[in-house]
Amino acid sequence: MNAINPAPLAAAEGKRYEIPYDILLCRDTGVIRDYKVTKLPHLFIIDAKGVIAESKLFLDAAKIKQVLDRLLAE
Repeated sequence: MNAINPAPLAAAEGKRYEIPYDILLCRDTGVIRDYKVTKLPHLFIIDAKGVIAESKLFLDAAKIKQVLDRLLAE
């Protein structure tokens, strides 16, 4: 999710960091307010049902792996 940059810049950053997923552009939407994001970067991990499984600032790689492993095992 990119809450700051306009679409072309967000797309360029996605390529630069080799992000293989779609980037949600929410600069002019209520997403930041609705999800109560107060600081960036903020990571949301969404499960197969579309429910937020984890929502944190600055999750380290080990914690991300732990959450993803748990979700994949379900």
